[in-house]
Amino acid sequence: MTEKIYQSDSYCRESTALVTASEFREQKFLIRLDRTIFCPEGGGQPADRGTINGLPLLALTSENDDVIHVLDRDPGPGQVSLRLDFPRRYDHMQQHTAQHLLSQVVLNLFNAQTLSFAIGPEHSSIEIGRPALSEEEIRTLELECAAAIFAALPVRVFESDEIASLRLRKPPKRPGRIRVVEITGLDQSACGGTHLKNSAEIGLLKIIRTERVRANIRLYYAAGMRALRDYQLKHEVTTRLQRVVTLPLEEIPAQVEAWLAEKDELRRALKKAQRRELENEITAAAAGDAVLVIREFTGVDSAEMRFFALGLMKQGKHVLAYTQDPQKHVIIGRGRGDGDLRTISARLFALLGGKGGGGKNLLEGRGTDFSRLDEAIALLRATLV
Repeated sequence: MTEKIYQSDSYCRESTALVTASEFREQKFLIRLDRTIFCPEGGGQPADRGTINGLPLLALTSENDDVIHVLDRDPGPGQVSLRLDFPRRYDHMQQHTAQHLLSQVVLNLFNAQTLSFAIGPEHSSIEIGRPALSEEEIRTLELECAAAIFAALPVRVFESDEIASLRLRKPPKRPGRIRVVEITGLDQSACGGTHLKNSAEIGLLKIIRTERVRANIRLYYAAGMRALRDYQLKHEVTTRLQRVVTLPLEEIPAQVEAWLAEKDELRRALKKAQRRELENEITAAAAGDAVLVIREFTGVDSAEMRFFALGLMKQGKHVLAYTQDPQKHVIIGRGRGDGDLRTISARLFALLGGKGGGGKNLLEGRGTDFSRLDEAIALLRATLV
């Protein structure tokens, strides 16, 4: 059985231990120690990282009461040195202790149990048994969490088999003696993870966003240094916005919304103008003598190119429409005769360095090299005209 130092002292960064067993399996060394400072993954908390005799930990697993340390090399027998990646551990301690605090405040305010918890690389999250929270409820939740954080509530860890005498937030998953993490005066939870000594070390807890999950809601939050980094990023973004927009911060969202609405209106007006111009081009080309109309477009999407091609095909014209900027798109249409474009599709797109396909009368695809465009045109003329 491995003595789990991390359960009694989450702040222990370095230690020594004795190797009790070593196994080589699937090109990895599985090391058992008499004691460890490394906490395996569990209960939503990721596994620790660190080194054993300078060798990086690849993974941590649990087997019965032993912690298995996975390395790519054998650290050797006897005593070994353990060194923890403490900044990562401390982040987990901030996130996990914040989760206990947040879950209890959610229960107090909204009578909603926490159904799941996870510490992700950027944000942590809990899923709660409630379909939604309003913006006002989230503000109230954040203020209540802040009050508990600033109250500097001691966090203590103890073991007990007197379950009935405890005020656990939810029943333990297994019977018998349990490890309890208590935020004094606020929360008691059965938990095997690593935690802070005091709620004040959480620093700040901010709800980042929410997400509907089935009939429940997931709250994504940042605590501790993660909350500071999130604030620093958003402060940088808003400062840059203020320099560009030159408005008070609170007025920027409405101004941006107005600009976006104006942009949409301008885009619609541009589309209408482009469509009128295309209609004029179709009319002019239809009146011309050329049976095969060749047109290179710039800054026009594939839908407008298709409109141009179909318009001319209705007038009995063959069409080769293409763009090299930015889409590198090709549309080939047959407006008269009995030819089948599919018979030359592969050769056409090979000449244009791309791929495409379609039906008897219309081909569409991508071209990446137009250096042999003249050969493609000659093939079309020989087949269709």
